[in-house]
Amino acid sequence: MYKKLVLLFVISFPVFLLALNRGDKCTTPNGETATCQAITDCHVIKNAVIKREQGAKEFAQKSQCGRDTHPLVCCGTLAKLYEKPCTTPNGEKAKCVPVSICSIIKNAIVGHDKDAEEFARLSQCGYENEGPSVCCGSEAYPLRTNLLPNRTVCGVDKSNERIYGGTVTEIWEFPWMALLGYNYNDSGSDAGFKCGGTLTNSRYVLTAAHCVSLRSYAEFYLSSVRLGEWRISTDRDCQESIIPECAEPVIDLNIEEKILHPNYTRRKGENDIALLRLEKNVKFSDYIQPICLPVRESPDPSLESEMYAVGWGRTENYTQSDYKLKVKLPIVTRAACNNRIRNSGTIGVDRICAGGERGKDSCYGDSGGPLMGLFTGENVKPRYYQEGIVSRGNGCGTVGFPGVYMRVAKYMDWIIENLKGF
Repeated sequence: MYKKLVLLFVISFPVFLLALNRGDKCTTPNGETATCQAITDCHVIKNAVIKREQGAKEFAQKSQCGRDTHPLVCCGTLAKLYEKPCTTPNGEKAKCVPVSICSIIKNAIVGHDKDAEEFARLSQCGYENEGPSVCCGSEAYPLRTNLLPNRTVCGVDKSNERIYGGTVTEIWEFPWMALLGYNYNDSGSDAGFKCGGTLTNSRYVLTAAHCVSLRSYAEFYLSSVRLGEWRISTDRDCQESIIPECAEPVIDLNIEEKILHPNYTRRKGENDIALLRLEKNVKFSDYIQPICLPVRESPDPSLESEMYAVGWGRTENYTQSDYKLKVKLPIVTRAACNNRIRNSGTIGVDRICAGGERGKDSCYGDSGGPLMGLFTGENVKPRYYQEGIVSRGNGCGTVGFPGVYMRVAKYMDWIIENLKGF
């Protein structure tokens, strides 16, 4: 087998004129700095050729850097031309792959959608024997406004789950989370945090409309937004570990403008969505970053199996959590949700249902916070997208009664229309 393998390499490689020697530094076809060595010693290329992986033979040929007793190749960590790093038109770090294996772009252009076709054209990063290659990330459509951050900063998953039945987050997880602070109507004194939200760019927070309109029927009103929080009771957040990690101080900001959806109805919870324009732009850091919003209406979230909720709301001990918590929730079909939820009107395509398991749910105090999907494609780093906004439910963690979330993708037109320049 060994002799046949060597013979295969000798036959496959062309005559190489500008030769390097074993151990010399070289650059792979993908731009990696590597070392010139015998192909029999370069397991990443050798194994890819033996397994006849797509593009491996061409990659091996283009990697040749010399010849002595065996063909020499520039041996890096990648063995396919389509593993070449690239950046999508939306700013996402991804990999250059044949369009035939980039399902997210391939499926989008099947219907001859002009936006998808233009995105695919702008994504092209090469052309190999298999045909055109594209920079394959988590999206197939362009960002519709430059007022939302591109994918260089938003939604980055840093993990290597008020949350009822949740677990404590790491100090640096979900840096887009916001706490909404309230004052009492009569005295103007601090009433604490009652809702959550998400930072969507350096000036706007997305939340639920019922978190903004509390003054009309409660004894307190929305006054401020806190960013960069992890543990509410401490002035400076620090997480104990072998090497303790401390976060930067939190930022408390006044609200310049409160924007409720014009068709919001409190009784039925319809169009329960709002934007908060902060008093000034915030600077992104390891502990304050925006979440990604859908580029356009995404496939029916009911087809997803589970998503994540995060917040500081009431826990199973019936007290507000001191720490930021996370929980993984199953997605419930609209049909099943409509059979159980009666006080929220008909659950249409503008809402998502999730939860319904004992002891796991979003709860009082989590309103306005996110329901997030995690994209984990093989060509990109994991990234969170906000699919829902905590709106209402029947109790907390009650078996068979899922929570109701506003579906963000259905409101992207309204969100974009109400964003102003910084």
